[in-house]
Amino acid sequence: MILIVIAMESEAKEIVSLKHPDVDVLVTGIGKVNAAMKLAAYLEKHSVDLIINLGFVGGNGFELNDIVVIENATYHDFDLSIFGYQKGQVPHYPAIFETDKTLFNKLYKTLDKAKKGRLLTGDRFMMETVNTPTVFDMEGAAYYQVAHTYQIPIVSVKLVSDVIGEDQHLETYQTFEQTVGAHQLKEIFLKMMEVLL
Repeated sequence: MILIVIAMESEAKEIVSLKHPDVDVLVTGIGKVNAAMKLAAYLEKHSVDLIINLGFVGGNGFELNDIVVIENATYHDFDLSIFGYQKGQVPHYPAIFETDKTLFNKLYKTLDKAKKGRLLTGDRFMMETVNTPTVFDMEGAAYYQVAHTYQIPIVSVKLVSDVIGEDQHLETYQTFEQTVGAHQLKEIFLKMMEVLL
């Protein structure tokens, strides 16, 4: 089974009605704890071959509506570097969670005009720019951590809903979420299913 994990109902609302016997959709809620808790609970009860995370992200060095296939993910708000860990690294886990390479290559070639990117996850809506092209969310790395624990391949495809540092940043996100966002995620989902099912 393919499991689609999405944080918010507003992201999933056009996907949940697309029924397929080999695909399930899990809406976890916002934030790292909700993401990890809901995904782990699901995996305890179901057999899953592949996890796909879809959702909105803030883009730094990307443009509104960009489709970003995630190469790797880590946390921007977890820091035990004082004890010798890399910033973002949870003890006993990799410093960076890697996307399954086969899946990454397949989806990167399939999705028109897709870009590659790194995902940073933390429990706050990111408003500050950083020096390198990056996308930000509040759940993705937690999904990767759970997938790593359960040894299930994972890939994340994100849609840039707001560009960090631009004027009216928050207003742009709210308009995107309320209007075109869910429909664009559905189109991405349908394109992915053409090559994965």
